[in-house]
Formats: sequence, C-alpha cells, structure tokens
Amino acid sequence: MGLLPESNVHINTRCFRDIDPLIWFAEPVCRAKQLGIVRGNAISGVEANLWLFEPTRAVKYEEALKILSVIYGIPLINASGEWYEKYTQTAYKLTIDLKDSAPGSSLTRGQMSRLVVAFLAYSHEELDELRYAETHPDIPVRTVFDPPSSSSVSTISSSSSSESFSSYIFDDMAYDTSTDEAVLILGKVTHVLGAAEIFSDAEPILVEKFLIDLKAANSSLEAMKVYDDRARLIGRATLDSSVAGNKRYRLSVKNSNIIIPKREGFTFYVRGVLRPQDSGGVSGGSIQVDQMGIEGIGYWSSNDYDQFTSGETYSATTVARSGIISVTNAGSANAPLIGGSDFEIGAFRFEGATGHSAARLDVTAIDFHIGLVGDITISSATMKVDSSSERHSCSVAGTTLTCSSIPASFGRIDDDSRTFKIYADIDIPDGLGTAAVQLSINDPGSIGSAGSITWTDGVTTFTWIDLGGKPVARGTHYSY
Repeated sequence: MGLLPESNVHINTRCFRDIDPLIWFAEPVCRAKQLGIVRGNAISGVEANLWLFEPTRAVKYEEALKILSVIYGIPLINASGEWYEKYTQTAYKLTIDLKDSAPGSSLTRGQMSRLVVAFLAYSHEELDELRYAETHPDIPVRTVFDPPSSSSVSTISSSSSSESFSSYIFDDMAYDTSTDEAVLILGKVTHVLGAAEIFSDAEPILVEKFLIDLKAANSSLEAMKVYDDRARLIGRATLDSSVAGNKRYRLSVKNSNIIIPKREGFTFYVRGVLRPQDSGGVSGGSIQVDQMGIEGIGYWSSNDYDQFTSGETYSATTVARSGIISVTNAGSANAPLIGGSDFEIGAFRFEGATGHSAARLDVTAIDFHIGLVGDITISSATMKVDSSSERHSCSVAGTTLTCSSIPASFGRIDDDSRTFKIYADIDIPDGLGTAAVQLSINDPGSIGSAGSITWTDGVTTFTWIDLGGKPVARGTHYSY
C-alpha cells in the first residue's frame, strides 16, 4: 500500500477474521480491502464478508497482476476463459508481465519487486527506460521511490548516538512483509522475524531500549535490524551478554527521543542479520522470537517502564547455507496432449541462492502430483535437466510421480537455476472424448512436516521450502 498516497481516513483494522487487528500490517491490508483492491479468498457457499485473507499464503502471479492493475488503473483487454486471463493478457500486451512466472505459481520476493517496478515504470511512461537499464547494468540508475519526508513524524528525532542514526535509512526489503516459517540463508538479512505493538495507557513513554528475546540461543544470528512502522531503521540490536542464556538482543536508544504517545500504539519490527558461513554461521539451527518489548521512562512521571508482548506466537525458522527461492512452470500454460512414448509432461524451473561461495544447493527428491482427466495411463517416467541428454528414472504410483535419489549432476543448483523436465509414456484409449494431464508440485511442507521437495545445503537435509501456499507450482496443462 506504500504505492498509494497517504490517507488520513480512519481504517477499521477488523476487516478479516484471520488478521489480528493489532498486527503491524493490519492497517494496509484493511485499507486495500476498503479500496476494493483485495476482498479475501473466495469460498463457494460462504458470504463474502466471511472470506479469509490468509496472510501467510504466498501471492500467486495472477493475484499480483490483478492487485497492481487495480492500483494503477490499467485498462484491461477483453478475454475469455479463466478470470485472470484479462490480467495476464493485458500484462503480456503491455510487456509488463514476468517471463519466468505463470498463473498458479507463487511469486518470490524478487519477482514481486520486478513486477511492481514494471507497473510503476509503465504508469510514468518510463517502461522503455527501465528495459534499457535492465539490459545495460553498467549505466547509472536513478532512485524511483522517494521516502516520506521526515517532517511527517515527530516520534523519532536525530541523534549523534553511535547506536542510532542521524538521518532516516529505510528498509530496502519493505515490500517483503512475510512473517511465516522460513529458511534463513547464512550471510543474508532475513524476512521479518517478529513485530510488536507497544501501548501506554498512563502516560507517554520515552524509550531507552528495544529488547528482543529468542526461544533459544543461536550463534548464527549476529544482530537484528529494528524498524518502525514506516520502515525506517531505528538501529541494530546486538546480543546482550549480560543476560544469561544468550537469548536477548538489545538496542539502546536513550538519546534518540523516541516517544510512545499515551493511548496510541507504537509498532516496530525486526529482521535478522545472519553471520556468513566462514564467520560463525552454522547450518541447521533454529531462530524464533519469544517476546519483544521496550524499556523506558515516563515522560511526565519519570517512572521506569518495561513492556513486552504477551501471548504472541512468532513463527519458527531454520538456518541454512543455501535455499530454494523460486519454483515455477518452465513450459507454456497450455499445450496439446499426444499419446505415445517418451512425451514431455512437465517442466519446472528451480532457482537457488547461497550465502557463500563454498555453499551448495542440491535437490535430491521431488514428488509430483499427477492431475488426470479421462482414463489415461502414465508409465516409464524419467527426468532430464537442461543442457543434458542424460535421463534419471522416476516412479509412478497412483497420482504421484516420484523422482528420488536425484544425483548431483541433475540436482545441483547453487546460485543458479535449473529446469527439471519430466517425460513419460502416455496411453490414451481409443474413443476417449476428453483427456488431460497436468503435473503439480503441491506441498511446500513446513518445519514439522515434510513437503514435496527434498534438498540439501551440503550439511543439512531439508524436506520443506518456504515458498508459501499450495500448490508450489502447476506445470503445463496438456489436453485434447
């Protein structure tokens, strides 16, 4: 919602049943609903005012296109078929679409950023300049977004303190508001580990310290970046070794004039800064916030205050040397189905990221769901990867196609991408009127539950990815 002008209109933050009205992103979500940009996920037979928003589910490509088209008032072309066709076809015609995504695919943070920038450039009639800059990375690029002026907020002032800042620094990952379970890559800045709203009923509080406690100590966490609700950096919280257990991170802001007004909530959030692999970062550990709070003094009474979150459950995360950051359909959305031997029935592009040159990322197993229409038989499945003629045998059992024990020559991705293509024999009975086949990677899994993809960072084996809701990606729909 930072793409829209600021508004002084009161926003009712009780707009979805599954959104805590006190959570930090409740206001922008509810403003989007008020403006008709979002309405929740439709459920057949359920009244629209009871639909859920599902904040932990990743945004699908077609959903992002619809939201951005509404925000920027993009004229839509007429299109038949699925509800999203007018959005995908319009984006394609205007060349503001993503070439590496398709309907049904979850968007990565990077893909969402590129999509927003494309819409923004189109709205300013600067799309040609953007595309030129993308193909000429050596030329200077001007800043597109201007941060809010400092005069709009009076609760934070400048300071010469070494632990605060003298001018506003904004969160360059502010578009990423995810707070769900995640794989955190060593040497990187994490997604939002936690957010808190502090409320003072008695008097204004002059904040002296921000405090974040973990469920358990983790030496891979070097620090936490603390931001206010406008994505402005307050400072960097570091380990407080004076507190037993090595679970508390503290940011001192005694001279920064940060004031929590009486009976007005003050919200802040944190991102982790992970040590690199060669500077103490270790694969496999967990990071989970236990509580967040502040220490300060009463503005009128000079009484001491310490206020912490109560009853909040923050998402667990796991630390790795690498991670899968994107899984998308590498084929077309639709294609004709042809019976016979060794027919391609799906192609999926995996993209990886590592936190160190010595780290690795290997996909070792994938379970595909087989969606069938008609009495079709799938057999003799094999896997092939881009730029190779070798084949790896897979198995078919019911509606599941499994490629296990994938060798490193097939599954190693590291800081690159790799396309996995699946081939099979397809038997279509004579006289069958309608037939279709579509592979999907359905289950991302979670920390406590195995999903459809198994991978390793060279040290630890993981059975889940943090790419949001189901399905992870749908392949090409083959039909006749």
